[in-house]
Amino acid sequence: MCLSAFLPGCSTRVPMTPILNEVESGVGYSVRQTSDVIRTKVTGDIRYFKYGFMLLGRSVAEKDLYPYLDILYRDPRNPTSRVKIAVVDGSTNEMLRLKKAGNILIGEFITRKIESLEEMSIFPELSLETMLTLLLDPGQDFVLPYLKQDGKIVDAIGVALFNGQRMTGSLNVEEAILYSLLSGSHKDTARFVRKIKEGDRSNLENYITFDAGGKKSKRKLRVQVRDRKVDVYLDLNLPVRVTEFAEDHLHKQDTVNRLNKDLSALLTGDAEALIEKLQESGCDAFGIGRRLMARHPELWKSMDWLQEYRNVRFHPKVNVEIVGAGVFN
Repeated sequence: MCLSAFLPGCSTRVPMTPILNEVESGVGYSVRQTSDVIRTKVTGDIRYFKYGFMLLGRSVAEKDLYPYLDILYRDPRNPTSRVKIAVVDGSTNEMLRLKKAGNILIGEFITRKIESLEEMSIFPELSLETMLTLLLDPGQDFVLPYLKQDGKIVDAIGVALFNGQRMTGSLNVEEAILYSLLSGSHKDTARFVRKIKEGDRSNLENYITFDAGGKKSKRKLRVQVRDRKVDVYLDLNLPVRVTEFAEDHLHKQDTVNRLNKDLSALLTGDAEALIEKLQESGCDAFGIGRRLMARHPELWKSMDWLQEYRNVRFHPKVNVEIVGAGVFN
């Protein structure tokens, strides 16, 4: 295997010396052996910082993930509580060798980017420590931040979907926001843009921008089992604030009622498509298996959950209510 290390450092010999990056690679049969190879190349030992991150190439994420993480959990010198983890569509080595993104060192840039997109409800707020229980839980899967390199730019694809310990699919940015709402893990910002009128795609009046973030949304998930058939009812009541609507007229109740109805139908359809992606990927990110283990243990033991999960009948319903429209209204 090949491992790249990102080593931020600072020279103290001369005042105002710019901070520099040192990026080294090594090849070995295990993470420990590979890190030892890197130790022979660097100016000093490798230290792990508690506010760091770990990048996994997609080719690694599509294999069994745990062997690459085992040493991080087994060695007490390795911090896990605040260390972020993300999947890269491509080479993590090449991404780290950018060294800078604009005027910011690449390590700081990636850390800031992950934290920023967590606040926008795109990335899950997950660390190596909180991820461990999900890695080992047969009743619930997880998602991870999914990044890509476009030239000298580090961009977000959305989230990577996992079945067990293997990446099996992905969601784009808007799907990732909706997933965070449906799973109840969203933050104070969860912004959408939707086309709500027929006509020219370049006409701003055909679109509405709204924010569904905050703690006022109400989510209800109910699992029902009859004759070994599993039905999941997922209801989401979503108060939203309109942040951009060029057509205006939000002072008219008829307009608000129409938008509530149209947005509810749009997001319900989006939720159905998102859940279909989760099932195709075998990603039980809502933890339906965990509920069956707790409430129907005999049924759970008799199931091949990977196969049965794809046959679960989901019934999502999103009810949108506009509760704010800015200072004009």
